[in-house]
Amino acid sequence: MASSQNSRGGAWGGLDSFHTVTQVVGAVVRRLVGARDPEYEDLVQSSLLSVVATLSAGRFRGECSDDGWAAVIARNVTVNAIRARMRERRVFIAPAGQDAEDGASELRDPALGPERLTEIRRQLDRAQRALLSVGADKGSVVYLHDILGHSLTEIAAATGTSLAAAQSRLVRGRREVLEALGDES
Repeated sequence: MASSQNSRGGAWGGLDSFHTVTQVVGAVVRRLVGARDPEYEDLVQSSLLSVVATLSAGRFRGECSDDGWAAVIARNVTVNAIRARMRERRVFIAPAGQDAEDGASELRDPALGPERLTEIRRQLDRAQRALLSVGADKGSVVYLHDILGHSLTEIAAATGTSLAAAQSRLVRGRREVLEALGDES
């Protein structure tokens, strides 16, 4: 592991420093999503893994405080998760012909009737069946790119394929999903 001491003498290898960083990361995530959020623990863990991965790769230059640097990583991980949630809600919740914000506010409406909820569930089931019908390779690329918002570069790295293969799977997967949705109509 590369040397990770900064100009203040922070010893990242020490338990005291790691405990402090863990507290800082927890505080940042708690401020952004709240401790009762179902993903709180996962976000803290993902943030800490990002800190350790960055240290292992020797990318921490020590130009700022250990705590400040860890807080920025925690903020970035958490904000990316929040954005992914928002994209997912826009894709799966907004009814056809309605803005995503209108659809989200409609779902918060306590007067939302069982008919509308049933229709939303039907649409979700159709989308899920269509994604499953194209196979795991293409379906996962479509899901990661179009719903969760990952870049093709990230998808290629995650799936262990080339960028061209990921792009090909995305294009073919989209086409097959649309065909599957058209067949169910």
